[in-house]
Amino acid sequence: MEMQDTQTVFARTPDPKATLVLLVEDESVVREITSQVLENAGYHVLKAASPKEALQLVHSHPGRVDLLLTDVVMPGMNGLELADQLCLLYPGLITIFMSGYAENDVLRRVKARPWLHLQKPFTVSFLLSRIAEALGANSTNEHAPRVAMAANPCSPPGNSGARVTSQTCPD
Repeated sequence: MEMQDTQTVFARTPDPKATLVLLVEDESVVREITSQVLENAGYHVLKAASPKEALQLVHSHPGRVDLLLTDVVMPGMNGLELADQLCLLYPGLITIFMSGYAENDVLRRVKARPWLHLQKPFTVSFLLSRIAEALGANSTNEHAPRVAMAANPCSPPGNSGARVTSQTCPD
């Protein structure tokens, strides 16, 4: 990732200081750099090296997780399975998937659902703009970008034909 000025990117974000991001990434270098970028942009970050650790963190954390930023392919449990479990705990949870793999079965299932996907490697500005876009789509701010959301994005995709760029669990 390249380091860039983040002020412009966050002009569209509802309020990074009020947003808690759960970052789940098994590669320590990627996890630490991504966490640093998010914290420098004003986000509060809970970081986990595995889905199991992420679930332990959220059960011991008193606040609500606003956004899940997770790797797709990880040992033990994949990011899709983690997102499905967290949807039960946090209705309305926004999820963004990251992957360095061009294609695999789990990634194909992620792409088949109405979820936002980031291909690794990505730039700082791309990461931050995608997060701002996903958060803005669920904001009450009339000037925030809008994204059409499926009726129940946590369930298998139907034939709604809606174009969706970020996933939220049903409320």
